[in-house]
Amino acid sequence: MSDGMTGSQIDRNSPVPLFLQIRQALLAEIRSWPDTTAKFPTDVALADRFKVSKMTVRQAIDDLVEAGLLERHRGRGTFVTDRAFVEQLDPILDIDQQYAAAGHSQTTRVLSFDRRAMSVQEQKLFGMEPGEMVVHIRRLRSANGLPLALDERILPSKIADQAGFTVLNAADSIIARLRRATPLARAKWQMSALLADSDLALNLSIHQGAPVLERAMTYLDSQGVILLTGRSLHRGDLVSCAFELPLNGGDPDGLTEMTRAGGIN
Repeated sequence: MSDGMTGSQIDRNSPVPLFLQIRQALLAEIRSWPDTTAKFPTDVALADRFKVSKMTVRQAIDDLVEAGLLERHRGRGTFVTDRAFVEQLDPILDIDQQYAAAGHSQTTRVLSFDRRAMSVQEQKLFGMEPGEMVVHIRRLRSANGLPLALDERILPSKIADQAGFTVLNAADSIIARLRRATPLARAKWQMSALLADSDLALNLSIHQGAPVLERAMTYLDSQGVILLTGRSLHRGDLVSCAFELPLNGGDPDGLTEMTRAGGIN
């Protein structure tokens, strides 16, 4: 079973190692795998498909096994696991807990924590005067050693200080910390499809031009004041986002509103 990349599509002049190119192709195949009881192609079959050595294929497969996406069973073969990277989006948004429950080990690394003057667009968005400052947080989230998403969050400095944000705690749940400091009433999210630029390709370990799922967001208080804006950029070949919405006309606990989020686009 395969409609994916073959040996003729491997770029042997690329600086990206062959086993990483193969791993990328197999990730797409794993995402669409219809039956976890069906055997995954053998190393021999994959080596023949990609026209590479079994050792090169084994590197790619071992990486995917270590990431928890494939399992090897002696005497039975290799199988796709049922532990997909799915983010169930809800008002609490405890992603760490979700991944742990699915059997994944997630880590978050703070790439930058900067304090700077607001842009004109941010002044309008937050309703602030010229000269006000914002805190800009940039983080990389990984699961089982695979980079999954690049997070960018922007909030007024006075809100960040009120909530006690520092570079030391910025890897923790940002929304949980914000909720402890000030009541949040609504979240506005928008999902979009993008293609990775060179920066995203580097941080997410994907090819430039690979599909990326963007979740743009704003969080507001009960007065409609925006307290935080930002976006999460997920690897399109690894992560799915799931929503559960009420159909009875209610809006319990500020359930997400699927509208265009202001701020970063």
